[in-house]
Amino acid sequence: MLPFIAGVAAGAVAVVAYNNNKEIRDGVKTGAKKAKQFAEEGFEKTKELTKDVKATVSEKVETLKSKKKEEITEEKGEVVNGN
Repeated sequence: MLPFIAGVAAGAVAVVAYNNNKEIRDGVKTGAKKAKQFAEEGFEKTKELTKDVKATVSEKVETLKSKKKEEITEEKGEVVNGN
């Protein structure tokens, strides 16, 4: 009995969908346009965030490089002055 009820329900859904296929297509098109716009906005935000992160990382790397050079220079200065 349960498979029969499920079949009737599936058939009813198919008939409703077939009768409203223009509205369904329009809804799908609208949804697809919104999804595309949302994806494009997200992509642009991601690109901006990537630029910011890259700049921050580059600054940190340069800072660490300059600190390392200072330490090496100080160590060499101590060895030269210590002898």
